[in-house]
Amino acid sequence: MDEAIPKGSAVYIRYLDHVLYKNTPKPIEEPAERETIGWLTKDEKGVVYIEHDRTLDKLPYSSGTGSGFVLIKSCIIEIRSPLQKASGWHLIYRNPNIKNAESALQTNKRKIQPQ
Repeated sequence: MDEAIPKGSAVYIRYLDHVLYKNTPKPIEEPAERETIGWLTKDEKGVVYIEHDRTLDKLPYSSGTGSGFVLIKSCIIEIRSPLQKASGWHLIYRNPNIKNAESALQTNKRKIQPQ
């Protein structure tokens, strides 16, 4: 990574992924080229940490967890932060004026009553 990307930035990454093969007549000789979009949560030593799914802080019943992966820097073909740099847009917009957003996890009331 030539240019420092701030922690928390939305990033696009193209990388080489290790391939597992099993019980095949001929081994796979090339890694798979893949791409992902997520948030850069850490950049240290020889790895970057990408979070691609996370819980919003203000949602009711939120466990505050996220999902992502650790990517070895030598496997990265391209990494860039196009959303913030090019357009000023962010993947998340948190509106502080919304107090009671509807959540699919509302367990204390039902939208459809039994008949």
